[in-house]
Amino acid sequence: MTTELSGIQNSTFRAEFIDVPRVLADWTQQYGGLADKDVLDFGCGEGATTLGVALHHRPRRVVGVDILPKIWNTIPNARKYIDLAAEPDNLLLKQVEQDTPLDDLGMFDVVYSWSVFEHVQHDLIADCFAKMKRVLRPNGVLFMQTTPLYFSAFGSHFQHWIPTPWSHLLIQHDVYSNELRRRVGDEAQAHDLWCMFENLNRATANQIVRAARQTGLEIIREHRTYDDYKIPDDLREIYAEEVLRTNQLVFLAKHG
Repeated sequence: MTTELSGIQNSTFRAEFIDVPRVLADWTQQYGGLADKDVLDFGCGEGATTLGVALHHRPRRVVGVDILPKIWNTIPNARKYIDLAAEPDNLLLKQVEQDTPLDDLGMFDVVYSWSVFEHVQHDLIADCFAKMKRVLRPNGVLFMQTTPLYFSAFGSHFQHWIPTPWSHLLIQHDVYSNELRRRVGDEAQAHDLWCMFENLNRATANQIVRAARQTGLEIIREHRTYDDYKIPDDLREIYAEEVLRTNQLVFLAKHG
């Protein structure tokens, strides 16, 4: 791979391929880091982060799993931006069903999930943590990051098209759907975006942390980020300010 990393033009790919793996390496450094470790990417999507970990952080192996077929875009997408001759020997990509156990993949020193849990069906959140914990070695660590949380200013994931904070909580959904379609322009893309929105869970940061703890995970480091927009009075009457402002949850956990 000869392409200079600083020369990657696509900002989304660059962030997922370079920046996110660096965050993972930093958060896990105190507990052995990523080098020479077995690493699992839970919900890897199109795999840019999985590939970045495999190429730049020298894990023994990194396994990326996802329930959607877009996982198979990992290598073709990467070749648009970097000089990648072949899939790394330490990389395994696997499409799984929602209820597929992970045990057949073996045990891992590091399990991580990046911007996945806002898409997990609410009543399956604890189950996902349990599945991840079962394949985590006793001295391993689990890293979880999710954003934007549903009740935060742009928990709709529609900020690019509808840049009004909390619009998804303020506007009646049929009106909101029509506005999204008008602003996106492409009917197929708007349909896919709306389906994604309808399947977002309503879990708060506290609920996600509680679900992790209920499965026997011990949170050893936690970080949250917050929106600072003015909260509309109508929302203050309904929701706690902390719930409305918390847009990101990050934590590191180990076996309790």
